[in-house]
Amino acid sequence: MEAYDSDDQLERLKAWWNKYGNALILGVAFGMVALVGTSYWLRHRTLRSDAASSIYNAMLQELAQKNTTAATEDGQLIISRYSATPYAGDAALVLARLSLDSGDMKGARGHLRWAMSHATTSGVRNAARLRLARILMQSGDLSAALVLADSKERDGFASDYDELRGDIFVAQGQKSEARQAYTAALAELSPASPYVRVLVMKLDDLGRGAGK
Repeated sequence: MEAYDSDDQLERLKAWWNKYGNALILGVAFGMVALVGTSYWLRHRTLRSDAASSIYNAMLQELAQKNTTAATEDGQLIISRYSATPYAGDAALVLARLSLDSGDMKGARGHLRWAMSHATTSGVRNAARLRLARILMQSGDLSAALVLADSKERDGFASDYDELRGDIFVAQGQKSEARQAYTAALAELSPASPYVRVLVMKLDDLGRGAGK
């Protein structure tokens, strides 16, 4: 009886293997390929991030040594070869600052627009947007600056955006709108923030009870 049961189980195993064996082998093979592919991709991404980090640190050291030429070259290298890493957005902000310092307004705007579109973190995108809006405001393009200041992506920067809106409204002569924007910016700050004093001064400059 035991021999019969053993033979019966063997036959059923053979039948099952004939029916599902190929699918099982393919499933295992695809699983191995996916596992190897994922492992390679993660390792590749880590290596690229490490390389970008090394170049970015060198860039910061060059800035500290006032070697702006080398810093600019490293920043451009990060953006061209490692654009998918977080360091590319940071490098774009640094390049924008260097362009501003050298009087290259067009270059600064270009770097900031790149960071707005390609930076992997919202903090860098917001910083780039705010800086570009201020450049546009200072150059007299108030409408374009206000479009940026009205951005829906403002996580962690709500007060900065409202203050910027207030500054633009002041430049446009819209005191009532400016007052509302400064008040909103003030409400978004902690009472202990040292920047409260700045916003209070801006409100005082408008005259709290004054009209448009």
